[in-house]
Amino acid sequence: MKEFGEIVRIEGRKGIVQLESKGGCKSCGMNAYCRSTGESTRELKLELEGREYEPGDVVEIETAARSLLTAAFLVFILPLLLSTAAYFIVYALTKSTGLGLISFFGCFIVSEFLISWIDKSFGRGRFFQPRIVRRISKRPNQ
Repeated sequence: MKEFGEIVRIEGRKGIVQLESKGGCKSCGMNAYCRSTGESTRELKLELEGREYEPGDVVEIETAARSLLTAAFLVFILPLLLSTAAYFIVYALTKSTGLGLISFFGCFIVSEFLISWIDKSFGRGRFFQPRIVRRISKRPNQ
């Protein structure tokens, strides 16, 4: 996934990039809420990777497709797979639908905690992080 943003400030070896709002913002039902709370723009703190950037530079930001697919799998598919497996295992052992459903929801809750742990452990790592690919335009000299 590619997005474009502007470097608003530099903090050490990282740049604060303000992302452009998407075209869908105009027709989104949350538009009024975002604008009133100041949440219509997003900022990311990204590694500059040794390149020279200045505030005002417009950059292209990329998030690897495999990172997005992995995150979607972890958040949506893995809890359902684990919960469904728990249901069938408990049902096969006890022949009780009630215990199977309890195990389904219990496993679903436990898997959400597992996802939270995975996010804290690995989600902040480079695998899931977007990165600056290139400079699109340079800030004009003043």
